[in-house]
Amino acid sequence: MLYKKGKIYKFLLLLMVGFIIVFKPESSKAEDPIMDPNMNNDIILVLDTSYSMVGKPGRDIFDQVKSSINWFIDNRVKDGDRIYFMTFDQDVKLYPEVIVDTKNDRDIVKKFISVIEAKGQWTYTFKMLNNVFALADKLTQEAADSKQKSKRKVAIFIMSDGLDDPPPASVKDRIKLSDVTDKYQGRGDDWWIYISSFQELQKSKKLSDSYEKFKNELSKVGNVRIVDDVDPNKAIEGVLPEENKTWEVFKVILFIILLLLLLIGLVWLIKKLFSLEITGRFEYWNHELLRPDVYTVKISGYEKREMFLGRTMDCLVRIKEYESRYPFKLRAVKKDGKVVLKITPTGNLEVNFQNRENDGYVLDGDIFSASNITFKYIAD
Repeated sequence: MLYKKGKIYKFLLLLMVGFIIVFKPESSKAEDPIMDPNMNNDIILVLDTSYSMVGKPGRDIFDQVKSSINWFIDNRVKDGDRIYFMTFDQDVKLYPEVIVDTKNDRDIVKKFISVIEAKGQWTYTFKMLNNVFALADKLTQEAADSKQKSKRKVAIFIMSDGLDDPPPASVKDRIKLSDVTDKYQGRGDDWWIYISSFQELQKSKKLSDSYEKFKNELSKVGNVRIVDDVDPNKAIEGVLPEENKTWEVFKVILFIILLLLLLIGLVWLIKKLFSLEITGRFEYWNHELLRPDVYTVKISGYEKREMFLGRTMDCLVRIKEYESRYPFKLRAVKKDGKVVLKITPTGNLEVNFQNRENDGYVLDGDIFSASNITFKYIAD
């Protein structure tokens, strides 16, 4: 019985280990923090509000861009994230910080987005990058000084039509991209930069000397992912890695299977622990012989609440030396909170106890006779 219980415990332990391995939270060192459900981020959302966003006839994409940003807020921003919304054209404007805890917090950011218009005359991209990286640096320092075990990372989302067109008045103080990236070089995994461009960057000479140079310069600062597409939905949604839906479905199925196995195991364990079944063994001998041999018969392992002992065919435990045609019945019952055996003779069989008076129960160490056999009960 103890051996069987041990096997059940091992089985349940194995199931619990399986749950931990399969459904444990992902490491905080996930490849992409915005997709990590266990990490909160400081998210800087940057939107180009220059007139070039809507400047081409028949290509007014600004409302579509806003809708795509709202999708991002609903589907990628997690409770506990902080959002810093910023717009830029010839100037850079930073909106108040929003800590996301409820739908209402998301609606606040959407309200900021809903009222903005693309009316800027110039697109000072490098000035925007300088301001964004300054804010990101401030947030990184705050996270480093924080006593929280889980450090927040900075995710920067820039949405622009890809044109760097600073105002002519800024010629003397014009910011170079290399000046910005050199200043904040080496952020590594602390900063993640996502750029959604609404035209082909590879063909945009004004944004940088070349697409590769622009990307390489930004890579000095942090991890960079750039998607360019004339469709704002594709440009914004495509900048994020797709969720591994196949793995998620597999995990759900595996979870259900493991849960069912765990429930079956628990039911089995409860049944074993609380059900009544006969256990132990008998030493017995023929007391009519002068020097009888002593035999042992196990009554454990049958998983029965009651059984007959004797020599007839209806006896679960048959003893060939037993002479009477009347067996006796054993039944597992509870007495004073303990499982004991109740003994009931059949027919005219007499059961006589040698070590105490017969009260109808067999306890550990009891010696009794039935027919020509004397039994000594030994509990497990």
